[in-house]
Amino acid sequence: MGANNGFSEYIDLEERSNRNSGTYRNNRNEGAHRGKGPKGYKRSDERIREDINDRLSDDDNLDASEIEVEIKNGEVTLTGTVTERSDKRRAEDVAESVSGVSNVENRIRISRSAPHADSSGNASSRNDSSGKTSSKSNERSKLHESIA
Repeated sequence: MGANNGFSEYIDLEERSNRNSGTYRNNRNEGAHRGKGPKGYKRSDERIREDINDRLSDDDNLDASEIEVEIKNGEVTLTGTVTERSDKRRAEDVAESVSGVSNVENRIRISRSAPHADSSGNASSRNDSSGKTSSKSNERSKLHESIA
């Protein structure tokens, strides 16, 4: 009887540990009904937007300062720029993980160089929402190429 109590205590400790680490659902095949709310319930677009913005802001591995989030009927559109392809994918994964999201359209562009200001405070390079870069030096280069 003493051996069974010890084994039983071990199982209880393991189960408690799994619950705390988040593996409890996976091991017990629980959580199959996550996201199935009461009949007729639908999260508002504003709540979804706030949740996505909070999660993007709280992600230690993602600079979301140039990302914009739009929501319509649970469908998310991400726009803006990031510096790495992995950041683009991560932002999409974050948005997709939010309850109430039915689809994510990722229009984020990858910009290798962030916009920076010259000594006068003017932006010398600017990325617009289409991801195209315009700058004074690029315009000069195009002008010289067209003349030559």
